[in-house]
Amino acid sequence: MQQDVLSDVCAGLRLRSDLYFTAELAGAFSVLVPTEGARIRFHLVLAGGCKLMLSEDGPVIDLHEGDLVLVPNGRGHILCDAPGRKVVALSDAMAVGFDPVAGMLRNQPNEGCDVRLLCGFCAFDEDERHPGFGLIDDHVILHADDSAAAAQSSIVAMIRALAQNAEPGWQGALARLMEVLVITLMAAQLQRSDMPQGFLAGLADIKIARALSAIHARPDHDWTSERLAKQAGMSRTRFVVRFGECVGIAPMQYLQNWRMRRAKALLRDTNLSMDEIASRCGYQSMPAFSRRFKTQYGEGPGAFRRELRKPAPTQ
Repeated sequence: MQQDVLSDVCAGLRLRSDLYFTAELAGAFSVLVPTEGARIRFHLVLAGGCKLMLSEDGPVIDLHEGDLVLVPNGRGHILCDAPGRKVVALSDAMAVGFDPVAGMLRNQPNEGCDVRLLCGFCAFDEDERHPGFGLIDDHVILHADDSAAAAQSSIVAMIRALAQNAEPGWQGALARLMEVLVITLMAAQLQRSDMPQGFLAGLADIKIARALSAIHARPDHDWTSERLAKQAGMSRTRFVVRFGECVGIAPMQYLQNWRMRRAKALLRDTNLSMDEIASRCGYQSMPAFSRRFKTQYGEGPGAFRRELRKPAPTQ
């Protein structure tokens, strides 16, 4: 069985989920959610409906009760009752109308609500973001009754049930479901014919996927472009060109980057010695390993581990 490269990469990215507010909005409103890093924002419409706009002059997308929309790659967007409203930044809206005890944002505290949203995000560690990694579309809308995407629809239905019942542990369960949802969406994109350049395009190409699988299965192996080309069943020249066309970087650069991500995870999550970590990441020389790690992350592996294990300051 080939290495499950997508799962491997998602684990290395340390994908995590969290909720940041529930919103009850009434009357006229227009809230700007800002551009921010590698986050995948989500909004679940629990009641009513609203509009989504990816820019003030962009198309208007209708969201209805039961819909779950994801806006990937940290893209800013607007949630509103209608286009043309005065836009208020989310931070300003939170400063005025957020109740931290209830975890609730209200734009008109003394009124009812026309739409109720559950909002949150999935995020990747910024410095661990994989080259070319992410969802293809600028937004994805999922409907619980969409028979064309049964797996995602089932997850959306479970998320909605958790949010509505709010039983003990529901936020932790919802966070895990959001992570599952994002990974299944990425996997589904491997079947698309309009795949742009990037990591997912490499996985969608059968021959390049063989090489990626080999790298992830054995990052300690003495790989060369020739050996990876053999795994892919291609000539070296054609392999190097095709890998670059799909993934966006050369195969040996990808290998080097993956070894460093693997090293960082081992330094963070294990008590293995430096020599053992270097060996597992394909380096027989500690000085060479340390130099490469420092080039990649701005500090040596020893300093990185010491900083992680530094006691938290006392209050």
